[in-house]
Amino acid sequence: MSSTRAHQNKAVPEPGRRVALPWLPGVTAMVLLMPLAGCGVGGSASGDPDAMAVLVDGTGENSGSTDHEGVTVRTGDADSFDDHPYIPGGVDISVAYPEFEGAEPFSEGLAERVDTEVADFRAGTRDPVALTVDWQITAAAPDVLGVRLVRTEEDMHGLREGYSTHWYDAASGHTAYSTELLADQEALETVNGLVRDQLADDGDVDTATLHPVLRTYDSMGFNDAGELVVEFDDGHLSPVVEGHVPSSEPGRKTAVLDAEEVDPLLSDLGQRAREASLSDEEQVTVAAAGPEAGEPGPVPGVVSAQDPDVDCYEDGTRCIALTFDDGPHEHTPELLDLLSEEDVTASFFLNGNPALSRPGTIRHIYAEGHEVASHNDLHENMPEEFDEEELPAQVAAVSSMVRRQTGHSVELFRPPFGAGSEAVLEEIGEQGMAEILWNVDSDDWQDVPTEQIVANVVSGAAPNTIVLLHDPLETTMEAVPQIIEELRALDYEFVSVSQALGGAEAGESYPPGGLGAPAP
Repeated sequence: MSSTRAHQNKAVPEPGRRVALPWLPGVTAMVLLMPLAGCGVGGSASGDPDAMAVLVDGTGENSGSTDHEGVTVRTGDADSFDDHPYIPGGVDISVAYPEFEGAEPFSEGLAERVDTEVADFRAGTRDPVALTVDWQITAAAPDVLGVRLVRTEEDMHGLREGYSTHWYDAASGHTAYSTELLADQEALETVNGLVRDQLADDGDVDTATLHPVLRTYDSMGFNDAGELVVEFDDGHLSPVVEGHVPSSEPGRKTAVLDAEEVDPLLSDLGQRAREASLSDEEQVTVAAAGPEAGEPGPVPGVVSAQDPDVDCYEDGTRCIALTFDDGPHEHTPELLDLLSEEDVTASFFLNGNPALSRPGTIRHIYAEGHEVASHNDLHENMPEEFDEEELPAQVAAVSSMVRRQTGHSVELFRPPFGAGSEAVLEEIGEQGMAEILWNVDSDDWQDVPTEQIVANVVSGAAPNTIVLLHDPLETTMEAVPQIIEELRALDYEFVSVSQALGGAEAGESYPPGGLGAPAP
């Protein structure tokens, strides 16, 4: 990843969805009693360095247990999640997670994240069958709590497990992602390098798919030696198999990083989380959040496609947005390397099947600071091929796939062929996205020669123009270097679509004048 290309978000991202769930009552008590005797114990007792320390094990038959004082187990089924964009019939949902007395913000944060997991499993997998979410408590101290969620998923591609570990900073009332155990984005990049080195000789791992993004590093904790355990979902790091999803057969992959090596990379929360993971305290009191608790800082692994040094609407600034449709493709990593070398930001509009088969490339796009957007699930003319009842699934699919790989919530949607309708636009808006067409068509899809593609783009360029390109096409790949060179000679800044537009409002279509209209 080019450290000069990606820009970290300045604020904590909102969870994928924030909803009020009727099956989640509030929590008001202030004392957490955690008697460990008789509790299921994981890594601490086993001595397995690949296992996180576990104080209470709520997985399997223990998932609905409520015999731990100060801990209430919340459960839900398919009927508990009735407001998602797409709800396929016949899918079994069974979730459980703990709530703690005195940690209401943590309960709310876990509820939101579980809700997002269910929504994205429903929409972002093929023929979903069942999802189970179980829990473990990995740390409990007056100032920090840790909960590991274990997902068991079944769809047409088989059975697999996934993992995420969530942390609560009682002093601030903040529900933290695992990456917030680290000091900053640079620390996450260092960890990413250490993990890559450790897994380099594993034939079941494609280290090119490792990128320092939120969802790759969403499950980190500490073992009984204080080492940092980094775990990855089944198949998350598996090599690409053309036309198929990466194999989940290798199962859970882990990297265990030396405590002394990791120590300078930890945040204050990370230091306290490690201490809590090693504690054998049998009773703790959760401190209430302070009245003047500050806002949490940038979240490592959350990358922005906005260049803070460019104002597209400042006099004399000329911005242009290059967009690439129909990927990710085997050409896309090569294109990303070129864009990184040239310090160019672009926007990528992805389809469902390529996204499922090349998830590592989605993470690569996001990690490099490009805008990740949706080009619908299937590359079909939406008004002609789908009735209104089919639109929710089509619109939701890629958004969920992207969030499952990066943590990023997609905000832009481009219908295939630019073919929309009132019903399509309404569905896009209801799912929180704006419709994005284009001002300039490169005509690369018309099988024109490379020189013509370049000429079409350069001659049509104007400030804040959106340009249509396709990264799966050889001629486009050949044209991009020359497009960059000629536009840069005309003093253009390459930005994301959102930045070129100055922001895009959900439910609106851009450009305002319609397909091919000049930029405003």
